[in-house]
Amino acid sequence: MSGEALKFRDEAVRMAERLRAPSLGPYPVPRYDGASLPNVGVTAYLQAGGKGKDNLLPALTGDYLRDDTAETAIVFLIDSFGWTLLERAMSLAERSSDRALMGHLAECARPITTVFPSTTSSALISLSNGVAPATHGVIGHTEYLPAWGAVLNMLKVTPSWGGPRDLAAGRGFRPQDLVTQPTLFRRGLPSVALTKLDFEGTAFTRLLYDGAEFQGYLSLSDLSLHLRRVLQRPADKRPRLLWVYWDLLDAVHHLNGPLDELALSELTHLFGAVSEAASRMDPREREGISLFVTGDHGQVPIDASRARAAHLDPVLMSLLHRPPSGEKRAAFLEAGRGKVNELSAYLQSWTQSGWGVHTIADLVSKGVFGPPPHHPELRDRLGDFALLPPIGETLYYRPPGSRATEERLLSGNHGGLAPEELIVPLVSTDLTEVAGWFR
Repeated sequence: MSGEALKFRDEAVRMAERLRAPSLGPYPVPRYDGASLPNVGVTAYLQAGGKGKDNLLPALTGDYLRDDTAETAIVFLIDSFGWTLLERAMSLAERSSDRALMGHLAECARPITTVFPSTTSSALISLSNGVAPATHGVIGHTEYLPAWGAVLNMLKVTPSWGGPRDLAAGRGFRPQDLVTQPTLFRRGLPSVALTKLDFEGTAFTRLLYDGAEFQGYLSLSDLSLHLRRVLQRPADKRPRLLWVYWDLLDAVHHLNGPLDELALSELTHLFGAVSEAASRMDPREREGISLFVTGDHGQVPIDASRARAAHLDPVLMSLLHRPPSGEKRAAFLEAGRGKVNELSAYLQSWTQSGWGVHTIADLVSKGVFGPPPHHPELRDRLGDFALLPPIGETLYYRPPGSRATEERLLSGNHGGLAPEELIVPLVSTDLTEVAGWFR
């Protein structure tokens, strides 16, 4: 039965207000100085006993922390887990079990920002490497890579126009071919990555979890089982860092839009699985295990009728050196030789319909992609301009001769700087506390 409205703690509400404050025109920007996703990774690493801090971003500010040390730090990333979505899901909780969970989350959750662009490939590597996109160099779902001479899909490591997974990653592919910063798992702490079995051995998985033991799962119950088994290993074999990834909430949101009732159901099942794993452990086994649950981005609803097709704009295409890259909600454009001013003038007409147009140089100088050190190919990978569509709109590109894809049919998307995309929750707790959440 419904009861009194569930609310976040006052300090969480104030944090969200500060993070939403405009900083780049109407948009907020990532807070890499201690309130962003990569700061979570650094915090978990330091909390579990990590020592080397060269080139890493700082840990989370004290407002977010419960404890300074842990024998094992778990980071559970729920793809598409946005702060706005959590706010709305809380308002829908009526069943006693849902209200109990949301009450715990209201007590433990604090808002942080993800990275820019607010997308999985950039965010997950930022989390695992403890640095911003400007440093590790994976900036967008698709990205122009000079060494390949092509725009690649960074999750599949294949040309953006299609092809089998890892087509662009041959036998000699190495993580350092794409990123110059080592993962946190290469810094001396025993680590395990618990993710979908389908991802085993892929180029992106090797890039993302380099140095960690891979443990695949098939289903949510399987995830819960393997989570418990990993944590019940003998003390000398238990990981100090445990990264867990769940992707299906994102897929559901892309297909149906960011629907609050779906988020409520998904969160209930996910936290239920973690609580079950914890409750089946001996209380002594749960001691010293911290838990951070967060998201890589939120989503906004998309109106397919308002999507702009770059390939159907002959003026735009005539001014570009290469196809657009990045995101449908944060596109990066490189002008053709001698056409920077002409492209800039053309894009200014887009601002009349609410599109944000920014030079890459300005975004880099303002730290939107992150502070130095920067990847040596940063500017070459990004180009000259960034486009930020209004809420509900996107820019997409389809190469000549390619078949129609599902891209225009997506009902939810992300990648930009709207608060719904940029601000995500951070649930900071420990395994002992979570074990009692569903009792």
